Amino acid sequence: MSQQIYFKDQGKGFPIVLLHGFCENHQIWDGFADELSLNFRVITPDLPGFGKSQLPSTPFSIDDIADQMLVWLQESGIQKSILIGHSLGGYITLAMARKKVDAFSGIGLFHSTAFADSDEKKANRNKTIDFVQKNGVAPFASTFVQGLFYDDKDKYLMKVNQMAAKTPLETVISYTEAMRDRQSSVDFLRSLPIYLLVIAGIHDSIILEVVSKQIAELAPKFVYHPLEHSAHMGMMEDRRGALNAVMEFSSRCLAEQA
Repeated sequence: MSQQIYFKDQGKGFPIVLLHGFCENHQIWDGFADELSLNFRVITPDLPGFGKSQLPSTPFSIDDIADQMLVWLQESGIQKSILIGHSLGGYITLAMARKKVDAFSGIGLFHSTAFADSDEKKANRNKTIDFVQKNGVAPFASTFVQGLFYDDKDKYLMKVNQMAAKTPLETVISYTEAMRDRQSSVDFLRSLPIYLLVIAGIHDSIILEVVSKQIAELAPKFVYHPLEHSAHMGMMEDRRGALNAVMEFSSRCLAEQA
């Protein structure tokens, strides 16, 4: 049995699983998932340690979380799905596909990367751990969330800030360590047998658009979709563009499978 994973399940049709990012939970997909569920079955879990899903014993790796999510998929009776991950969710998506690519008709990276952390990024992760240990999650969350948006951020800041501030301290530290130490998925993408979707924000300062394009082009079969009006939160900032990208991609994956 997997540790208990909370999830929302809506709509009918082929399953699309959406994995949220760091210091988020399934509610980050509110609205986006509702619209997507008019055409597909949409499943939005809380990753272990976020929202209503319990944190596994620590320390753990991104691969450990991927194993747990694969067990959860199996226990939920979802034999085949399209898996799309936002940011941290993208790292877990890559690890799940690396372990069991046959379980997916296509995978998507939504403001995410296949590269391992650089030395500079690892140093920044360590600074995050030091900061939250000294000051707690809420002060970190308010600074972190500010940097996720491009324009018109006031519409979303309070919701995302409240979500991030509620993340347990142990979850923040454990996942920051797991992200810092994760392996590269570059070689895996070069031989990926299924379609890859990469959604990038033109104004994203966390995963630069130029990097997203490089990642997309690693895969033999890819769809690259830049969002003009978005930084790191395309499901909110450019919902229409992101929805169109996911729907077109999903239709392409299913046509390929037919």
